[in-house]
Amino acid sequence: MDVRAIAIVASRDVSPDGFAGVPTAFLDLFGRSVLQRAVDRLRSFGIDDITVISEYGSVPTIQGVRWVSALGQSAWRLANKAFAEIAQSGAESVLLTHVGPYAEIDYEDLVQFHLDQGSRVTAVIEPDSELTGTFVLNPTRRNDAAYLFRHQLRTSRLPHSYYEFNGYFNPLSTAADLRRLAVDAFCGNAELEPDGIEVKPGVWAAPTARIHKRARVLAPSYIGAHARVRAAAVVTRCSVLEHHAHVDCGTVVDNATLLPNTSIGAGLDVAHSVVGSRRLFHLGRNVEVEIADPKLVGTVSNAPLRLVGHLASLASFLPAQVVRGIVKRGRDGQPISVPEAVQAPSPALKSATDESFSPNLIIARRYGNE
Repeated sequence: MDVRAIAIVASRDVSPDGFAGVPTAFLDLFGRSVLQRAVDRLRSFGIDDITVISEYGSVPTIQGVRWVSALGQSAWRLANKAFAEIAQSGAESVLLTHVGPYAEIDYEDLVQFHLDQGSRVTAVIEPDSELTGTFVLNPTRRNDAAYLFRHQLRTSRLPHSYYEFNGYFNPLSTAADLRRLAVDAFCGNAELEPDGIEVKPGVWAAPTARIHKRARVLAPSYIGAHARVRAAAVVTRCSVLEHHAHVDCGTVVDNATLLPNTSIGAGLDVAHSVVGSRRLFHLGRNVEVEIADPKLVGTVSNAPLRLVGHLASLASFLPAQVVRGIVKRGRDGQPISVPEAVQAPSPALKSATDESFSPNLIIARRYGNE
């Protein structure tokens, strides 16, 4: 059966979208974004024709999907246009989903239910009758689709069928939801699998993660790609370090999530929190604070950009040295002959000058070889 999907990455009027400036669809869950996991789940049920409509300018690269950028436009209006194009191309059913919540829906069972009911619109609901933001439509129901998009997949026109979804569902509307999903995944209540290798029972790490031999990572925990745990640090109790997260020496991360590119300073205790973009959300107190001191909570700069900067500095440094050498040679006059050079005393044997060394020449690293 020809089933096609439209995944919409857009904010809704009813609630803010994302945490610490990152849209929910782009938040990482154990090394893969919410959007990537939604696409992977659709594909696992044989739905390969997927259109992603994003209202954000930059989107992560996911191979094999059709991207529609809605920057400066209404993502919901473009979704309606995409539905019309899919309907004209001969699709038998169209699946609509708002990417934000994490839902482990059996799409094969959902489509079969939709066909058995003979309904024009099927809405997926939780056991408490709340809509999940996922619908299946007949391609001929363009007015119903327009109504859904106009109301941001929050309600539909009657009559329609309800598919009661009893699997795992997490709205991911708050930082507490993000932490609850991590704990549920570690405990086996969700099918979410870490993107990495189980280096020891209950501890997953990406191949490019770096963990100091004197650091302690206790199960269950996840260390993402290019994340770094320094000496004497402790990561424990369902903690998650997403890609490029850094934990400095002696810091304890307990029941917490570090979002991508987040650095935590030395000698700190980070517990029951979600940290990212120099913000910390404490679950127990239900409060979010901004931390201005980068020695406490900072942002890890992009490694490729650092490399480009170093290469640019080197490119500007070398020509200057060449020019300086040529100028110096001109000042000193013609080079002396080989016999004169052999007979001349070595410059290194000359008496030391009275000039003192610059303190900038003596630098001690904070943590030895770290």
